[in-house]
Amino acid sequence: MASINSKDIQTGLALISKDFQVDPSDWQLPNDTELTQDKAFDFLLKLVENLMTHDFNRLLNSLYRIDVSEEKLKMALAESDNPAKTVAQMIWERELQKVETRKRYSSK
Repeated sequence: MASINSKDIQTGLALISKDFQVDPSDWQLPNDTELTQDKAFDFLLKLVENLMTHDFNRLLNSLYRIDVSEEKLKMALAESDNPAKTVAQMIWERELQKVETRKRYSSK
């Protein structure tokens, strides 16, 4: 994973919180200075694994809301030996794209 700053990680997690309708206070993540992209991704991976097991429709609805390409998702899942990790990676990349886009257009 490419390195991103702590503020971008926090913004990405806020988007995930909104898109998946989860309460960030339930996440038990480290404070801002100790939060790394890997720790944030691990949280997301656990969330995806949980939804795949217990609420697949909610996961699908969230993927639609996030705008993860259904075609890319199907291709990635067909080739993956770890579907949850593949889905989590696609979600994280999409959320970080949103963070970058917002930064780019908010500074103009």
